[in-house]
Amino acid sequence: MKRALHMGSLAMSVLLGITAATTSARGEDKQAAPGWSAESERDRAVRDFEQGRRAHAAGQLEDAELAYLRAWTRLKTYDIAANLGQVQLQLDKPASAAKYLAYGVRAAGPEIEAERLARMQALLSAAKAQVGTVRVRVKNAPDAELFVDGERVPVEVTDELYVDPGQHLLVIRRAGYEDAVRPLATVPGATEEITIDLKPKPAPARGAVGAPMNGEANTNGSAAGAQAEEPRSWVPAIALGAASVVGLGVGVGFTLASNAASADARAEREAILRVGPGCLDAPSALADRCAQLARTTARSDRLRDVAGVTYIASGTVALAALAVALWPRTGSAPGSAVRVVPDLRANTAGVLLSGAWQ
Repeated sequence: MKRALHMGSLAMSVLLGITAATTSARGEDKQAAPGWSAESERDRAVRDFEQGRRAHAAGQLEDAELAYLRAWTRLKTYDIAANLGQVQLQLDKPASAAKYLAYGVRAAGPEIEAERLARMQALLSAAKAQVGTVRVRVKNAPDAELFVDGERVPVEVTDELYVDPGQHLLVIRRAGYEDAVRPLATVPGATEEITIDLKPKPAPARGAVGAPMNGEANTNGSAAGAQAEEPRSWVPAIALGAASVVGLGVGVGFTLASNAASADARAEREAILRVGPGCLDAPSALADRCAQLARTTARSDRLRDVAGVTYIASGTVALAALAVALWPRTGSAPGSAVRVVPDLRANTAGVLLSGAWQ
């Protein structure tokens, strides 16, 4: 039986592939604006389709499926869908195969030969016999999105859902409505119809909180339409502050090391001056000492530079922590704001942080 299906599908693949290069490009391509990019994309789809057809004829089903899928992502036509569905049916993927075959049957125009349409319908029937069919109708939100086991159902295949036999979870979702969740227990060849109305989400409360009593003004309620203030999270500010403290400690460590190296350099310089004129015209007997002095001085300078960089980084992180701590929360007064501007001068550079709160 599988062998007969395999041979029949191969023959049909060739039959459908004859018109690939001259397809009327139904579906999304009809709505594409004319131009180089649209035609170029169509050319790529035709090339992918021909590659898939050759692989299909050679019995290389996985390669054919991949090529057909590439063509489908570029151009959605009945012949690409039908050939892709055939290959997936041969690869024992009946649920996916039924999805594409159904699109092919639905999108085929009056120009298609009756024999070819009949073969497509026969393959669709063979696929549907192995899976469960679910028809969903949302009366008050026809454009609702459908999700089966967490995967979104493409909009072009929402007329019927084809799922493998077993337990599944259907979620129907639409903005402004609560999600509808339905468990599915599908069996091969069976069809289940679901017709529902989505429940609208409750509108957010508007107006002042509480009502005035005895004609007195309500001074404790929030203003009409005021946005609820969200609780502030102090974790970012604390983390940045801790990083700033650590950076400051590291900078102090480098400073102490630089000072120690500087003290060593001074001691070495004094020792050299006690026995000679210095390192400028040093005799050979002082060459080693002068080289050591140069290394100690360079080490002191490097440690001082690293300490300076560390202090700058620590200060920057501290400013970031302050900005996070003072940044207006959601729902704060419209006049609340924090401004960070550069402060550039002749010999210095810095950052000015200013804020205003109401």
